[in-house]
Amino acid sequence: MRIKLIVNPVAGQKKVKRYISKIKEILGLDNWLNLEITEGRRHSFHLARKAAEEKHDIVVACGGDGTAHEVVNGVISSGVSIPVGFIPFGASNAYALSLGIPANPTEACQIILRKKIRSIDLGKTCNQFVSHYFLSMAGIGFDAEATYLVKPLLKEIFGGVPAHILAGAYGLVRFDRTKLFVEIDGSPHVGYQMLIFNGKFYGAGLKAASNADMTDGYLDVYLFKQGRKRDFLRYVMGVVGGHYSRFKDVEYFRTKKIKIDASRKTWVQLDGEVVGTLPQEFEICSQAIKVITA
Repeated sequence: MRIKLIVNPVAGQKKVKRYISKIKEILGLDNWLNLEITEGRRHSFHLARKAAEEKHDIVVACGGDGTAHEVVNGVISSGVSIPVGFIPFGASNAYALSLGIPANPTEACQIILRKKIRSIDLGKTCNQFVSHYFLSMAGIGFDAEATYLVKPLLKEIFGGVPAHILAGAYGLVRFDRTKLFVEIDGSPHVGYQMLIFNGKFYGAGLKAASNADMTDGYLDVYLFKQGRKRDFLRYVMGVVGGHYSRFKDVEYFRTKKIKIDASRKTWVQLDGEVVGTLPQEFEICSQAIKVITA
C-alpha cells in the first residue's frame, strides 16, 4: 500500500515531533511510506493534490483541523478519489471527534492500517472567485473575527485553546455587530452570527450540533438573532455549555443551500481556517470524499 503522510511539524505545540518516529514505524511496516513535512500555509493542500494525482492509495493528514482542511481540499481539487486518513495533533480536532478517531497517535495509526473506508459529505462555500470545502463546520461573524485574530505566534506562545480564548476576549471588546442577510430554501432571514455544521463538533471538544450527521446530505444551521455584546457573550457561554440551541433567539435549520451577505466586511472561517469574506453561498456535497474511520 502506497501511503503519503503529510505532517505539520508545529501541530499541538510541536508535540507531533515526539511521535513521528513511531508513526513512521507503524505505517511503514509492509507499506511504501512517503513522508512530507509542511513548510507553511497551503503547503498541505499542494502536497495532498500531488499525492492524489500520483495515485497513492491513501493520504494521511498528521496535524490539526487546519492540516486536515487543507489535505481534504487538495484531494478534492485533484479530481481523483482516494481515501484520507487522520492522525490528530491539533488543539480541537473536531474532524477526528466526528469520525470517532482517537487522540492517541498509535491507535490512530492502527485505524488507518485497518482501512475501514466510508464516504462522507463535505460542506462547500463559494463566491464568484473561489470555492472551499469544509469537513466539520463553518462560522460567520464573531467567531470568524476571533479566528482571524489568532495569529501563529499567539498559538506558539500560549497553545491553541488559550490563544483562541484570548483572541475571542479581544474580539468581543472590539467587535461591531454586523447584520447578516441570509437566504435559506428561498426564505429570507436576518441575524448577527451563524454556525453551519457538517459534523457534530465545533472545537476543543465542544459537541455543538448533536443532530448533525456527516452522511445525511444536509447542513445543520444555527442563526443567532441578537447583536449586542452581552448577547454574544451569552451565545459564547451557550456554545461552551452545549445549551445554546435552546435559546429562543437562536433559529435552527436543516438545509442543502444557503446564501449569505452582510452589511459590512465579515469574515468566514471553515474548520478554524479563515478563507475570506461575505458574500458566500454554502451547500452540502453528498458523499463527496472517502475517509478512513474507526
